[in-house]
Amino acid sequence: MMIMKKLIQLLKLPENFTGEKVVFVYHNMEILVEKDKEGNPIPEYNKISTYFDLEGSLVPIGIMGGVYYSALNIDDKRDIPDTTKFINVRHLYRTSSENLFFLAGLGRQISDWDRTFRFCGKCGHPTDNHPRERVKICHNCDHISYPKISPAMICSVTRGNEILLARGSKFSRPVYSVLAGFVEPGETLEETVEREVMEETGISVKNIEYFGSQPWPFSSSLMVAFTAEYDFGEIKIDNKEILDAGWFTSDNFPMLPTHHSIAHRLIMNFVENGKGNS
Repeated sequence: MMIMKKLIQLLKLPENFTGEKVVFVYHNMEILVEKDKEGNPIPEYNKISTYFDLEGSLVPIGIMGGVYYSALNIDDKRDIPDTTKFINVRHLYRTSSENLFFLAGLGRQISDWDRTFRFCGKCGHPTDNHPRERVKICHNCDHISYPKISPAMICSVTRGNEILLARGSKFSRPVYSVLAGFVEPGETLEETVEREVMEETGISVKNIEYFGSQPWPFSSSLMVAFTAEYDFGEIKIDNKEILDAGWFTSDNFPMLPTHHSIAHRLIMNFVENGKGNS
């Protein structure tokens, strides 16, 4: 896995900053890109500044590698230049670098929170940004709102030299991945692993161990990864979230998630540990 550069998150642009700037522009949580440009399709800052009024509208993200990143939400996309288009941020998952995907996803998450928490959820009054934290504060009732983070588990389940992979109903392509699901109130992460695997495939697991974690911008998630072993049961998919599931060895893998995801890391960990050979 590529080692990402360290992001220094910021609440505002430093007054003495003279480096490069990048603005991610979002509309309904899609991101503006240059047409027919691979790798890094984000329009340059000087172009963005001529397309849109940036004064007082930018949501700071931070500085990475000497570059300052910020986000902008627009309500009307009819007047964007013909050389640009809006795409789902997920598309960058397959075509861009890991750093760009991470930053664009983080910008999506932070700017969506900034857009949707402009009014207090308790009393309805307008909120303000806290001067020292990424927090919305209501001066009418003193209610505070932090950016929402939804914990979710993701788990590789192995049975000898096989790994359990499934195709989710939300996948636009025939990608097979390990199982994942959101944590419910009152659950431990390990209990979520047991419940989600059983609900989606009818399989019971044992020997659940922590593997790693990854921030995931879609649904503002924090993916907490585990490995587990098959205990008992036969595959019986739920036909709602899962379209198909099966046991695979490394020599008969279907289409897998791209390398940016912790799902890919879990599958490669299975292969590298020598369990994937038939």
